[in-house]
Amino acid sequence: MFSCAVCKIFRDGHPSHKRESFWAWIVSFAAATNLAFTTGLVYSFGVLLPIFMDHFKESRERTAWVGSLPIALVPFFSIFASSLANRFGCRTVSVTGCMAFALSLVTASLAKNLTVLYVAFSVIGIGASCALVSGLVMVRKCFDKREAFALGIVSTGQGLGTMVLSQVLQYLTDAVGWRSTLRIMAGALVLNALLALLFDSKVDTENSESGEQLSSEEDGQRRKSKRFTFHCSVWKVPSVIALTITGVFFMFGRSIIYVLVVKYSVDRGMSSAASSRLVLFMGINIVLGRFVSGFLCSIKRLDNWFILQGMAITNGVSTMLLALANSYEWLVAYSVIFGFCDGAMGVLVNIIALTCVDPSKAGSAFGNVLLATSFVTLVGPPLSGFTVDKLGTYGPAFFMAGGALIVASFTPWI
Repeated sequence: MFSCAVCKIFRDGHPSHKRESFWAWIVSFAAATNLAFTTGLVYSFGVLLPIFMDHFKESRERTAWVGSLPIALVPFFSIFASSLANRFGCRTVSVTGCMAFALSLVTASLAKNLTVLYVAFSVIGIGASCALVSGLVMVRKCFDKREAFALGIVSTGQGLGTMVLSQVLQYLTDAVGWRSTLRIMAGALVLNALLALLFDSKVDTENSESGEQLSSEEDGQRRKSKRFTFHCSVWKVPSVIALTITGVFFMFGRSIIYVLVVKYSVDRGMSSAASSRLVLFMGINIVLGRFVSGFLCSIKRLDNWFILQGMAITNGVSTMLLALANSYEWLVAYSVIFGFCDGAMGVLVNIIALTCVDPSKAGSAFGNVLLATSFVTLVGPPLSGFTVDKLGTYGPAFFMAGGALIVASFTPWI
């Protein structure tokens, strides 16, 4: 019976799935789990930074490039991932991305120098980008009225992954070493790829609120969106431009924190285990922040832009004060605040990018915004690492990150 059900699911010509249905919610949770493994591993790099520095005897600046490459390539490759998802389907792109991610982890586990890690972690970023974009685009297709809440659920994947995998990485590296740890994670990624098989492109075009079929013009746009195209026309939308400027400063600031916070704690005299728990506290509150912001975005009376600005300025001020931290409790308090605000901002950026244009161009808008922000994400961690190495203090790096987040809170008003 089960095999017949599976055959029915994957057989060509099976009936379309209904939007807002039980299947749609299953897809959203599958996408969240997919993101937990992929983007969660990318943003848990802070745990590996001191390990790689000690093993390869390299500086913060050079080692930070290993973490900044995947963090930057996730948004950079997103525009190509969105086009691939339109052309080949979310299922194919997500599975391929997860498998490439797993293969790159195995390659990284064999590395004898940072050059190999640079290449391997670059492919990791591309694989994570495919999983991220295909998951969000798939959920965008599956929901209408509850779209914001569903996207909030999917976006919690990064927070859950960061929360859990940071501790798993720390435990495994202490127990079996970093090389075996990466191989274990590769095996988990292969199993995780199976969840993407639920991403069926056959979604009913019936409008879930009105029960009426989409117009011929909208249906034509859906068919056109399957072409391999980038929809550069999204740059004519003012919200896309404003979101891009905001995202540039937002991504620059947050990338620095994710890479430096664990090493900063270790240098302040905290143990490696205690320092890695800061990422756990961040992850817990990322999840909370994403659920809360997803709920707030579903309230029509609230402006998503105002919520985004409030979170950005809170994160910016707290990051600038991090340079004054003189106890572990202070670091924990910062991790809680940063995690909540960063999680909320992540959902808000996703929702604004995916809903400010026509559904057929949502993937391109999301990809274009992330592409523009990828360049600053690439240089943020190495630049901050260079600053710390040359000046011998973390203060300027945290002021740089916090200042960028504060600027991000004001750019929508310009």
